[in-house]
Amino acid sequence: MIALMAERKTRAEALALLYEFTLTDALRKHGVAVETAMKAYARHYGITDEAEIERWGIVGLLHDFDYEKHPTEETHLVLGQHILRERGYEEEIIEAISSHADYMNILRDTPLKKAIYACDELVGFVGACVKVRPSKSIHDLPVESVVKKFKDKAFARSVDRSYIFGGAEAVGRTIEEHTAFIIEALKPVAEEIGLQGTPPA
Repeated sequence: MIALMAERKTRAEALALLYEFTLTDALRKHGVAVETAMKAYARHYGITDEAEIERWGIVGLLHDFDYEKHPTEETHLVLGQHILRERGYEEEIIEAISSHADYMNILRDTPLKKAIYACDELVGFVGACVKVRPSKSIHDLPVESVVKKFKDKAFARSVDRSYIFGGAEAVGRTIEEHTAFIIEALKPVAEEIGLQGTPPA
């Protein structure tokens, strides 16, 4: 198939692509959560243009769009790149999405690439921490609780801690600062991503 000419995609188009390839509710919510964190980091880096902030969000929204269909290192992102090119996504977006996995061996040489690396695994880990709390709510999740669970190798064992710590370093923050930032970023969309729970009155 001949690739379409690259063009700036809208959030609605990106969401439609995510839903086309991802049927699992949890993975869809993860995409929205990482999108939200990416937008927060765009603003952290001083970006004020809403269209550019949306582009950062799209990288988050689509970073795992092909994972459900292509769950191995040999296929995830490798085939996803081809799909994104066929759908007309910009190379900058494709490269940033692909850079979040170490095995792709893509140099993280831009704030956009550093941010997606920093957000992906930690967003998932924060979600796991919320779900074992009595309230099931991100609104009363202490940073200290998350940091403590990093050391518990039996907890959320599928989350690669090296990505979490490497991500914090990539964005120039301590793990505590980075974790606090992600928690605050996700609070406004807590209900949408299933982390609202029953917050204290």
